[in-house]
Amino acid sequence: MKTSIVILAAGEGSRMRSSLPKSLQPIAGKAMLQHLIDAIIPIDPNQTIIVCSPEHQQQIENAITHDDNKELLFVQQDQPSGTGHAVKCATPEVHTDNIVLVLLGDVPFVSTKTLQKLINSASNQHLALLTASIDNPVGYGRIIRNKHNEITNIVEHEECTEEQAAIVEINSGIMAFPPNKAQHWLTRLSAKNHKGEYYLTDTIGFAAEEGVIIAASQPDFIEEVFGVNTKKQQAEAENIKRNQAADKLMEAGVTLADPKRIDVRGELVCGVDVFIDVNVVFQGKVELLDGVTVGPHSVIANTKIGNSTQILSHCNLEEAIIGDNCVVGPFARLRPGSELMQASKAGNFVEIKKSTIGQGSKVNHLSYVGDATVGSHANIGAGTITCNYDGANKYQTIVGDNAFIGSGVELVAPIEIKEGATIGAGSTITKEAPKNKLTLERAKQKTIETWKRPNKKIKK
Repeated sequence: MKTSIVILAAGEGSRMRSSLPKSLQPIAGKAMLQHLIDAIIPIDPNQTIIVCSPEHQQQIENAITHDDNKELLFVQQDQPSGTGHAVKCATPEVHTDNIVLVLLGDVPFVSTKTLQKLINSASNQHLALLTASIDNPVGYGRIIRNKHNEITNIVEHEECTEEQAAIVEINSGIMAFPPNKAQHWLTRLSAKNHKGEYYLTDTIGFAAEEGVIIAASQPDFIEEVFGVNTKKQQAEAENIKRNQAADKLMEAGVTLADPKRIDVRGELVCGVDVFIDVNVVFQGKVELLDGVTVGPHSVIANTKIGNSTQILSHCNLEEAIIGDNCVVGPFARLRPGSELMQASKAGNFVEIKKSTIGQGSKVNHLSYVGDATVGSHANIGAGTITCNYDGANKYQTIVGDNAFIGSGVELVAPIEIKEGATIGAGSTITKEAPKNKLTLERAKQKTIETWKRPNKKIKK
């Protein structure tokens, strides 16, 4: 049966004390709303409608992606008048004969499996609710059941009697309406309550009056109903995602030095016998092949790392490709477009940008290599700089196979160092260096016998 999904994302997030709308607050490197979008893609809904404020529509449109290539519809809620009002804003766009699944933009962890269960219940002409039993239900609407254990109503926390406040079964705010029912019940909503708002939960009472079965589903994990409204809750949500990611990695055979000190803010794919030390952050899509070790305090983003490669401590790798049996770091930085071929090395405090380092070549320490192609088995000495920028344009440096660049060399691009060439330490090279020859450039050393070091004046 066809499904319309309505996501309520008009929350301003005032308690977040942020200019960013609540639904765009990040968790594990991804907006809360994006987590929901990703969860519904496998469901293949007929339409997806996002209810947002006029002030933030464009910001939300720019921030999220929808990978199934289906159009996202946006409708505006001009005034924050409750969840019922928000869904009513979407009803002109909703196909009346569809199941209507309502999601909350600040409840980001609900799973595809859980949502599918709600849709299946609604397809049987039930009003489907996602409920949970929690130890501290403060702030949540309570599920009211009759003596037959049937759901008859939901009472918002502010409206609860003392007896109702003691109920621990809560409403998550996520529900699925059977076809041809949502619009009908929404027209009956009233704002005669403590907040003066239109409560979506009042539709439960309408359904009960009409004899519609109200089916409650429980999530597999209690975290699925976790709402994020404050920075404290956002931090708690980060911990949830961190623990989930760590558990998944360890189930796949990855060794973590400390499961509580890893951050996966995207997609991390690992081969066998991978070891990850403490305080490593993964962003975007990262792939670690068999036998990779990652040292502590590194940040790795959108990078593929080959078999048996070692990433030592405090490295920053972004949009790089690293081959098998390489060594990177410590304190190395690989910027976008960097590629290390098999058995090459980028060592201490080395920065590489948009360059290829050939098989078995070494850039051991304290060097900058930018816009360069380095052949195989070359050696780039300490403190080497490729001078690739003239203030307006970037230029290429080519270093041939088996070349040896001495320490403290400046290679002024565009320039080519031919195969087997040796560049003497301390040289500034501006012209092509020929094959298998020593090339150097130095001023004659001299000592000034009459020079005296200035002394600091003593203040009287």
